[in-house]
Amino acid sequence: MRSQAIVSSSRFSRQPEGNVALENLGTIGRRFSSACRCSEESTKIFGAMSNSTSSTSTGPAGSYFEGQVGASYLISLLVGAEPRGLPGTMIDLVAFQRAAEGHPLDDVIVYAHDVQGKPAVLEVQVKKGLTFAPGDKIFRDVVGQVVEASRKPNFLNTRYELGIAISRTSQNIDGAYQDVLTWARQLGDPAIFINRINRPGSASDKMRAFVNTFRAHLKDAGAAHDHASVWELPRKLQILVFDFTAAGSASEAVAKERAVRALHPEDASRAASLWAELTELAIKIAAAGGDRKRDELRAELVQKTFRLAEDRHNLPALAALAEASENTLADISDRVGGVMLTRHERVASVHAALDGGRYVEIRGDAGVGKSGVLKHFAQQISPKRWLSP
Repeated sequence: MRSQAIVSSSRFSRQPEGNVALENLGTIGRRFSSACRCSEESTKIFGAMSNSTSSTSTGPAGSYFEGQVGASYLISLLVGAEPRGLPGTMIDLVAFQRAAEGHPLDDVIVYAHDVQGKPAVLEVQVKKGLTFAPGDKIFRDVVGQVVEASRKPNFLNTRYELGIAISRTSQNIDGAYQDVLTWARQLGDPAIFINRINRPGSASDKMRAFVNTFRAHLKDAGAAHDHASVWELPRKLQILVFDFTAAGSASEAVAKERAVRALHPEDASRAASLWAELTELAIKIAAAGGDRKRDELRAELVQKTFRLAEDRHNLPALAALAEASENTLADISDRVGGVMLTRHERVASVHAALDGGRYVEIRGDAGVGKSGVLKHFAQQISPKRWLSP
């Protein structure tokens, strides 16, 4: 009888979000671990931001969770780290509550640039309890916002991303729904995408249900809902999980780790205070429909007696690491006879195992697909990811 890959969790504390180690992937007892990591020009192209813009017409949500999501982008701006949803970039400006300025997903708007200086924009709508199920009316409304955003000039031809920030994930979100978004990004033709979704044994019923729900919401929004539209818009959409409300939050651990990097080494013990300050600041900026550039943010924090570290310039190194990771994943075959083996259940088991431990062990005989499980898991984490030995 042919062996199957077995996924189990080890007895360690959960590792911060975006840093997932997988051990014992070799077939002769070899062990290794991989971490899945998961300008002015940009504002000129996509619209200038102003600190004085009022959000009274739309009204900021004002929730603490929304402040934490906003603060996560402020801390990335502060330390020069890549923002969630825009891998391979550095932030130029973070703006809040900008529906009146033509940003339908208006809670957080991130303006950034990549290593070549090309601009990138991310609009984020914060919806704490979204489930993406067929009966989720909030998801229907968000799809309407996605349709509105897609009507921007050159939306499809520029790096303009849309994100939905949620506080809790599920097996369906981690598995089927993220798989649909990944397939849409990786398949360059709508006919191939739809055929694969509809083909029995290729996509799961839950994946098909998600696509059908998305199509129905497009129709409700009065938008085109043909095969091309159902493929095209998910290519720009990301589900971003920020587990700030969970006990032992991985997202908060990552934020505080970055806060340590932001501070002078002698003040590293103030990381929790810095993170709390940034959360309150994000709520305050959102209430005014404001924004912050890096120099402005640094000056504001210095006035509050925080001693900050010197600047770091690591984007070129991160870009090189991202390229090497993409090449590594490309070398892992996930097809047999030209048919992709998606391994939905095994990948879902990896996500579930990570809820109970820091490390995940994937075991099985040679050729059962251990590396394939790793590849599909890495592709779900982010449109681009870094694998580091």
